Parts: sequence; structure tokens; C-alpha cells
Amino acid sequence: MAYTRGNLAVKEQTQSKRTSPGYREKTMVVTRRTHLPIKEKLLYLLSVVVCVMVASLIIWQNANIYGLNKEYQKAEKAIKNSKAEIKMLKVQKQQLEVGIRDEAKKLGYQEPTGQAIHVERAPISSNIASSVGGLDDAKK
Repeated sequence: MAYTRGNLAVKEQTQSKRTSPGYREKTMVVTRRTHLPIKEKLLYLLSVVVCVMVASLIIWQNANIYGLNKEYQKAEKAIKNSKAEIKMLKVQKQQLEVGIRDEAKKLGYQEPTGQAIHVERAPISSNIASSVGGLDDAKK
């Protein structure tokens, strides 16, 4: 109901429009899809290609970094294992150094009495080596 100058008791008046029953206007909106121009298609294609190239470059770099990290971890593990093996071999060396006298006594060796004789090892000079080589040739 309409509100008319503060009085709600007023009856609403409706206006009726007369239309002819045989004729009714119809409007239809026809939308046609226009094709994109070739330049715009090429622009879209180029932008997609650039995005794919950038994404593949980033993925390739991350894969390379991952591979280097994996190699680093393997090297660190190998170093850790080598250090543990070196420690174990040092302990074994010390045990052998301590027990060598006992093992020698078991085998019947005796400790030397008196002074030890030290013989210095001199490198062979080229003159001596050539003369020794000459002797070998003479024997043949």
C-alpha cells in the first residue's frame, strides 16, 4: 500500500495501461564474439612464453642448488666417517706400540745389550749410479 500524505486509509489507485493483446514488443540483445587481432594474440603468446621460460629457469636453478647440497652432505658424511676411522686407527696404533715388546718376547726376541749402531743412509749420487751401471754392462 502506498503512503499518501500521512493517511494510510486512502485506497490505492492503480493506473492500468491498455495494450493491444495481439502485439507485444520483444527486445533481444545479440552479442557477437569478435576475434582477437593477430597482434594481441601474439602479445599473449609471447607473455606466456616469457613466463614459462622464467619459471623453468627458476626451477632449473633450484634443482642445481639441491644437487650441490646433496653432494655437500655426502662429502660431510664421508669426512665424518673418515675422522672416526682415523681415531680408531690411532687407538689401534697406540695399542700395537705398547704391546710390541711383549709380542717380541713371546716370539723369542731379546732386547739389545750395549750401544746401538746407527748407520746413516746417504743418497746415491749420479756418478756412483753410472759407474754401477757400467759394471752391469761389462758383465753382460
